Amino acid sequence: MKFSQIVLSGGYSGYNALYDFIHSFAENEGYSNVFMHDLQLSLKEAFVNAVKHGNREQGDLTVCCTFVVELNSLQVSIRDCGKGFDPDDLPNPVRPGYLLKPSGRGVYIIRNIAQIIGLEHNSDGSSLMLRYIPY
Repeated sequence: MKFSQIVLSGGYSGYNALYDFIHSFAENEGYSNVFMHDLQLSLKEAFVNAVKHGNREQGDLTVCCTFVVELNSLQVSIRDCGKGFDPDDLPNPVRPGYLLKPSGRGVYIIRNIAQIIGLEHNSDGSSLMLRYIPY
């Protein structure tokens, strides 16, 4: 098992450090460029959701991303300082009436790349846990 973690500033600019971290991590693991792109896309969506909805764009709050490699899977946890959400309560963004909305596709994108394996909420924040099968 391999464990890596990065703690990011709670503002959107923190994604630059996450992008570099994901790139180095994926290269070290020998993941394909296609998988690296999918990983980048899904974790960007998760990070933006953590900043916008979890931390309510408060730059003094952090987002922590933890990567765990086990056998043939990668598990990633994205933790913010917010109250959390239920992804099953979100509207389907590809249904009529939602297609032209400027936001609301993040979890849809994440679900098309990774498996949501858990949500945790406590007084310190919320975590979204994802599982990937690298290719």
